Amino acid sequence: MLNNKRGILFVLSFFLILFSPLLIANHNQVTYEYLIGNQFLEEFGPVVSMAKNGDTIELEGGGMFTLNPRTINGSGTVIHRDAEGNIIGTGKWKAIKLISFKKYGKGTPQGLPENFEGGRALIKVIIDPDDIGESFEGTLVVTCIIGDKIPKRAEEGIRLAVREVPINFNEEISGATLFIRKD
Repeated sequence: MLNNKRGILFVLSFFLILFSPLLIANHNQVTYEYLIGNQFLEEFGPVVSMAKNGDTIELEGGGMFTLNPRTINGSGTVIHRDAEGNIIGTGKWKAIKLISFKKYGKGTPQGLPENFEGGRALIKVIIDPDDIGESFEGTLVVTCIIGDKIPKRAEEGIRLAVREVPINFNEEISGATLFIRKD
């Protein structure tokens, strides 16, 4: 009888060890919707970031991402303006990789729904201009400053660094972003 109990415990332990990573991985999967100045946030105006030379980039759009495993989808529009406000180019952006996400907490301290969360997402994007055939690769930083763990230097908005163009839009100017937890 004792050997039978040991055998059952051994089999249960074996399966627990074998399948626990799958159980943990499924339990840790978190899905977010991210919004960048779209219709839901339009009362805050366009999401604009500025480069040192005064050029600005305006983004609108959004999508979904998961943290475990890291997956992402999303797209939107881009408007590039010179320092005087003249449109230099327009196009579309598409998310291709979630590099990282740092959570700042739930929106409840700001009186927002519990599933509204702040954070900072680094997203690899492809920018496809309307007027030229070449696409550009870049890193989009989306920051939403709600929650209870907001870093002191965090600013609401976006930043965009484009690899093929020697210009970085690294000063948040206006607009709102939001992460909505879906699970």
